[in-house]
Amino acid sequence: MDLTQRIAYFLILILSVGLALWKGGAPERAGALVFILMAVIQALVMAFIPSHFVRVDPDALVADLTGFLGFGYLALEARRFWPLWATSLQVLCLSAHFARWADIGIYPMVYAVMRGAPTFGVAIAILIGTLLHMYRLRRRGSDPSWQSWSRHAAG
Repeated sequence: MDLTQRIAYFLILILSVGLALWKGGAPERAGALVFILMAVIQALVMAFIPSHFVRVDPDALVADLTGFLGFGYLALEARRFWPLWATSLQVLCLSAHFARWADIGIYPMVYAVMRGAPTFGVAIAILIGTLLHMYRLRRRGSDPSWQSWSRHAAG
């Protein structure tokens, strides 16, 4: 990833997480927190086990599993489409780890892209979800966050 791509990634990341925390509904804020948790997990593990993309990277695996579970929970509970997209993208990340584990013969750079690129899509999904939430609030005056049967709906 060259410098321009890194700058673009971090700008989208900061914009999507920042806007979700500032203007998003409860699902968008929860999604931003899942994204932050993924980054913290990856940074903590990478401090002890650096990534070389030749084996399954435990930092990315744990972070992607956390993202899959967090966004999957939101996909079940929230009245939003974007958590479905985020969960699906996390499945792609997890499949990269499986391919590396199964030693299918993918090059280290391909593994790096397979496990990292979908995360960029997750940031965009959170951003789109937040913008749509803001639009619905402006248009209708309200935007229910949770499914009617969800334990969050009453609160």
